[in-house]
Amino acid sequence: MECNINLRHRQVLPPDDSVYCVLCEGNPESASHLFIQCSFAMEEWNGVLRWLEVSMELPINMFLLWEEWNVAAGSNKIRKGFRLIWHAEVWNLWRVRNDRIFKNAVCRVEDTVEAVKVMSWRWFLSHLKVPACLFYEWSWNPKACLLR
Repeated sequence: MECNINLRHRQVLPPDDSVYCVLCEGNPESASHLFIQCSFAMEEWNGVLRWLEVSMELPINMFLLWEEWNVAAGSNKIRKGFRLIWHAEVWNLWRVRNDRIFKNAVCRVEDTVEAVKVMSWRWFLSHLKVPACLFYEWSWNPKACLLR
C-alpha cells in the first residue's frame, strides 16, 4: 500500500492531499519508491555507500538491498555495524520525508548523509560492544572502528 494513501486512510493527511512522493514529487509514493527509487533516496544511499567505500547498484526493493548490504559488509564484525548503518539510513529517510510533510522542511542530501553518520555513530557507541570510537574516526573510516 502506498504510504500517503495509508496516512489518508488513518486521517493523518487530508483526503485531497497528493499521493506523490514529497521528496522528488515525481512518482506515487510507495515503500520501494521512498526508500530506494526516489531520486533523493538514491542520492542519499549513494552518499552513504561512498562513505563506506562500497560499490553496489541499488536494487529494486528493500529485501534485495538488505541482502546485498550484508554481502558487501564481508566479515561478521563489519556486518553488525553495516546493519546498524542500514537501519540509520532507512530511519533517516523516513524522518526526512515526515519532516517535509508535517513541518514543510527541506533538506540537502549532504546534510542527510551527515545525519546518518551521526545517528549511526551514536547507535554504534550505545549498542555494539566495542572500544570507543571518536566521531571523526567514524566519519573518516567506520570499518576501522567496527574492527576494533
